[in-house]
Amino acid sequence: MKKNNLVKIGWAMRDISPDRPVSLFGQLHLRVSNEALDPVTATALSLSCGDDQLIWVSCDLLQIPRKLLTRCRAKLEILLPDFPPEKLVINATHTHTAPYPDDPWDAVTPHSVMKSDAYCEFLSDRVAEAAAGSWKARKPGAVAWGSGYAVLSHNRRSVYSCDLSQRPEAVRLPGTNTEKNARMYGDTSDAEFLNFEGSEDHRVNILFTFDEQNALTGAVINQPCPSQVTEQLNVISADFWHEARLELKRRHGEHLYVLPQCSPAGDLSPHLQYNRKAEERMLALKGRTLRQDLACRLADAFDEIYPWVKSDIRREVVLKHSTRMLSLARRMISEDEYLSALADLAILDAPPLPAGEGIIAYYNREDCRLARKERVRRVLARYGEQKTEPTLPMELHVIRLGDVVFATNAFELFLDFGVRITAQSPAVQTFLVQLAGEGSYLATQKATEGEGYSACLYCCEVGAEGGAQLVEESVKEINALWENNSSA
Repeated sequence: MKKNNLVKIGWAMRDISPDRPVSLFGQLHLRVSNEALDPVTATALSLSCGDDQLIWVSCDLLQIPRKLLTRCRAKLEILLPDFPPEKLVINATHTHTAPYPDDPWDAVTPHSVMKSDAYCEFLSDRVAEAAAGSWKARKPGAVAWGSGYAVLSHNRRSVYSCDLSQRPEAVRLPGTNTEKNARMYGDTSDAEFLNFEGSEDHRVNILFTFDEQNALTGAVINQPCPSQVTEQLNVISADFWHEARLELKRRHGEHLYVLPQCSPAGDLSPHLQYNRKAEERMLALKGRTLRQDLACRLADAFDEIYPWVKSDIRREVVLKHSTRMLSLARRMISEDEYLSALADLAILDAPPLPAGEGIIAYYNREDCRLARKERVRRVLARYGEQKTEPTLPMELHVIRLGDVVFATNAFELFLDFGVRITAQSPAVQTFLVQLAGEGSYLATQKATEGEGYSACLYCCEVGAEGGAQLVEESVKEINALWENNSSA
């Protein structure tokens, strides 16, 4: 066995919960945390083997703004002067109950609320500490990988036989989404409901790590479900990943590190869209919340895979890490859409109409109007930018570890794009990781035609053409790491 091909592994974790109220990002209205239901964390895994290395950090956050990534790399460079900062990869679990380090609500939050830049400074310190700590903790170890199944997410885009925008009850307010024949979280009891727009994915990919005595030390768990079970609470929370960590530690020891990754799931969520009464009854019979039930499903998948992969633990592996910037085609804004956005902004800049009831009253709230203004202004800015910059940059990481590969993207990527990458990948297992950066939704052409939230003008900065480019370039980078077909 070649000494320089022996893998070295290090783990570390830091609590990234703020010590005072913060605004929570993930809805189109202001929410301020009133307590920490459970901690949000940053979990770091360091790997080195041969001439290559990386540090991967998973954070209980909505996404990873470029501002945060830049600060983390700069601080890591101070803590680890010999480590290449571009080898630091950070992904988010997409919890809607975490602070946001680049928050548009700063202008309207009370003075007692921690501002986003202060949180970004605190957060980047903790992430850099976790990354450096995992690197310094590296010791000779081993890895194993396996796949199984757990039903965690469901397609959340309902398709209808009618044009939803033409219905008598349809209300289209300035700065809100347009709908044709698709709707996120649409009513499936509607007589004109036809089907769900996309497919589902119930596969769980797991990378296990071990020490020199083959004792389990941690696991990278990759699955297609964003952390959105209790997404509208005004609390700090890691959502179902908190319960998953507790359950896995209960079964496998308090020493176990768990690094969550969300694979492409832009059109998926943990919320069942039909047959809900049956699910609610079963949860009641089990005495579990949905978060607890998802945690048990994940732990059951873990326990089904683990005994089998223990017979194939590897100490010597190929490690190759490539990274480069892609230029992806924007979702272009037409002149008609631009003029419509201008008209919307004029309405939103005028005094609000007398408060109505229900959704009208909600959208007349100051914070909701602010959110809609920001969305419209961003569309207007994009219209100007696209004339000279028809593409958007995205940092791509592709990592080969033995017979498996990890490939990142910055988006809430619709599942079909991920299926296409996996189908063309030469790896035995393909771990795709979304929200390793700051990205919008990236919807398929079918979804774009149906519109609705997650596939409309406001939600997608990169179009389906850019999604096809992402697939092509990801596969190209993966194939390049298999050119000599060496494995371990």
